[in-house]
Amino acid sequence: MIVLASKSPRRKEILKDLGYDFIVCPAKKDEVFDLSLGLDEALKKVAESKAKEVREFYSDSIIISADTIVCLNQKILGKPKSKEDAIKTLNALSNRRHQVKTGVCVIYKKQTFLHVETTDVYFKKLTEQDIISYVNSGKCMDKAGSYGIQECDFVDHIEGDYTNVVGLPKYVVESIMKDVAL
Repeated sequence: MIVLASKSPRRKEILKDLGYDFIVCPAKKDEVFDLSLGLDEALKKVAESKAKEVREFYSDSIIISADTIVCLNQKILGKPKSKEDAIKTLNALSNRRHQVKTGVCVIYKKQTFLHVETTDVYFKKLTEQDIISYVNSGKCMDKAGSYGIQECDFVDHIEGDYTNVVGLPKYVVESIMKDVAL
């Protein structure tokens, strides 16, 4: 059995697109980033802690977990705390490059696979109206960096994996799943 340790509808959709049957059991612990480790290592630790938490309930299953962050100049841009925070974040991303990083952990029995995928995202120059309309739609409030690439027209181009920006790097998961010894 495969267990997705996430309640993200985007991650569920990507895993379904890969053709896997799975159940969902989101991790409940708060995410703690130990930035003394560096962004990639901290992200791996968060993804691994989510998978380990869920493994306590499904010890014989394949556990897949992920955590996605948006970074601008090595600073993490989390989920907005308010509409004002979302507007500020989107203004900061306007006409600039930022990175989306997803830490992926797959645990099965005594095997642990960890990977961080990084995608460079280049935003167009956004107008105040673009930003306010999107923020007022409410779609930004549960997303790191205050946007969902699949639902806005802010991106000029990306360098890397699109599904990573959505929240789960499909090709990484596919590759890891081939290595999981069943």
